[in-house]
Amino acid sequence: MNSNQQVSEALEQFSDWAMPWAYVRETLAAKGLTVKNAALVEEVWREANSSTHWMQPSFESGTGLACAALKTKYSWLSELAINNVVRGASYMWK
Repeated sequence: MNSNQQVSEALEQFSDWAMPWAYVRETLAAKGLTVKNAALVEEVWREANSSTHWMQPSFESGTGLACAALKTKYSWLSELAINNVVRGASYMWK
C-alpha cells in the first residue's frame, strides 16, 4: 500500500461521530501510520480547517469550500476521507 492510500484509509476509519472532537487524535493514532504519513494527515487537517474556507456568510458554504479545496490539493484522497475530514473540521468551526 502506498503512502497516499494509507493516509486516505486512516482518514476514512473514524466512525465515533458522537465525539467529533476526537477525529484527528484518533486518526493520528491509526495503526501503521508512519511519521511521514502522520505529518500528511496533519497537513490535510490544517487545510480542511483553514479559515479561508470557514469565514463565509453561511456555515454550508464552508463545508463546500473545504471539500473543493481538498479535492483540488489532494486529488488522491477518497470521497469518504474528504467527507470525514470536512465533517471533523466543521465541528471545530461550530
